[in-house]
Amino acid sequence: MMNRVGLKPVLAGAALAATLAGGARADTLRASDPQSFIDFFFDAGYPAQLSEDGVGDPFIEFRYNGVIMPLWFYDCVDNANCQSVQFYFAYSLEEPTSYEALNAWNGEERRYTRAYRVDDGVVRLEMDVFTGVDGMSPVDFESLMDLWLDRLTEFEEFIGW
Repeated sequence: MMNRVGLKPVLAGAALAATLAGGARADTLRASDPQSFIDFFFDAGYPAQLSEDGVGDPFIEFRYNGVIMPLWFYDCVDNANCQSVQFYFAYSLEEPTSYEALNAWNGEERRYTRAYRVDDGVVRLEMDVFTGVDGMSPVDFESLMDLWLDRLTEFEEFIGW
């Protein structure tokens, strides 16, 4: 039996862009200001919760189409002043995807995302977003989030989810 690690199936597409386009948004999203991401998700209609990961860095869980999705914070100094975030999703499959297939996936003009397999047979898809000191506009983050959700759907098809 295939099993997404701790999550339900996800659907992506134009619905996200349409929903996000209509909502009020924060001026700038910065990894150093996790609340700016919480505000973005709530403004877009996606409930979100801020907590801490295992080392004390910020961590957000948001809901998209009933699926809990993580947003990890990286490049933090003393668990604050982070510089980047990461979209991440993992799948546990009966038959692990081969390293050759994952290398092919990563090499097929899929910039920004990467897929890999870990020792326990789980396959992962990730996408890093650098916000830096000045941050990024909600429109730019919306575009990256839409790209992430599209790639997630493509990856699920690729691994036979």
